Amino acid sequence: MQHSTFGRLFIAALIALGLGAAALEDTPARAQGITGSNWEGYYWPNPNFSGSPVLYRIDPAILFNWGTGVPAPGLPGDNFSVRWYNRITFADGTYRFRAGADDGIRVAINGNIIIDRFTPAVGGFTVNTADVTLSAGTYEIIVDYYEGIGDAGVLFDWTVIAGGDGGAPGAAPLPATPAPPAAPPLKAVVIVDRANIRSGPGTNFPTIGEAFKNQRFTAIGRNGDFGLETWYLLDLGNGARGWMSRRVIYLYGGNPASLPRMREVIEAPALAPSGADAAAGQLPAVQPFEVRGIALNNALVRRFPSLNGERIGVIPKGATVQILKLSSNRAWVYVSYEDLRGWTYVPNIRVTVGRLGVLPRGNTAP
Repeated sequence: MQHSTFGRLFIAALIALGLGAAALEDTPARAQGITGSNWEGYYWPNPNFSGSPVLYRIDPAILFNWGTGVPAPGLPGDNFSVRWYNRITFADGTYRFRAGADDGIRVAINGNIIIDRFTPAVGGFTVNTADVTLSAGTYEIIVDYYEGIGDAGVLFDWTVIAGGDGGAPGAAPLPATPAPPAAPPLKAVVIVDRANIRSGPGTNFPTIGEAFKNQRFTAIGRNGDFGLETWYLLDLGNGARGWMSRRVIYLYGGNPASLPRMREVIEAPALAPSGADAAAGQLPAVQPFEVRGIALNNALVRRFPSLNGERIGVIPKGATVQILKLSSNRAWVYVSYEDLRGWTYVPNIRVTVGRLGVLPRGNTAP
């Protein structure tokens, strides 16, 4: 976008949203809602999170106007991306989450995408909102942002619109504060399309399964002294574990130095082959998490993940479905309900078991 256009639109948006001129600095300022604090920021020198991040830092809030400048030394002014991670404790209530960006932004809570505008901001800085009802508890929030060309800016906050003493709209905001940071688990997210999981820390060990891009695991060990390790032992869920190369994952949410040095070799496959896979001598892809959800309305099911896809059925409101796949643009899920299988729009389903982030992706039926 042109600088003059961005400047006028961003200032207008900030004034309209109650942010004021102070938000035009590189440091966070007062926002309209609650911003959280101590966001773990991972910065990439490209717009698609490719490779390993070149910068990690703690940002007090997600509220920046970089303009044509750079987020930090060593990063470009254009074509960069940022992923912020936090764990926030909420009381029972309905919250309005607000995400603004020039260019693209995406927000997920416990792996469920609530805002997905990962496209160039047409006309400059653009704000999106989503109303989400949360039960009391601690939630993992991930905010993805990318900058294309021109000016750059981003904000994320939320307000309480119902909850507390009976949940009447307009009730006083309930405090939402970060969970205590004591010894959070170290997590690993896959950053390549497919990654081998091996029985030991090296390519000479047999493959025991596969993981897919954006699948998340908990790291429980490393194969060398801190700073020299090349493989990590991961908890795959359901009692399974396996090794993955440092080159195909990045770590967040904990301290890698706290992991024990281990030499463990997995004697059995993480998931035993069966049927045609066993006959072919191949191991199945690792799918350690089951994902299920509930239809929030009469959910239309289509043959393809598109509004142009043929309508093949309807899932009744309140029905429980199994979720098998996420579309490439993360806007559709492939579900199974009784004898009906097909694609439905993500907002039609509330995830009750598992997380969308662990599902394989693509636009074909699984």
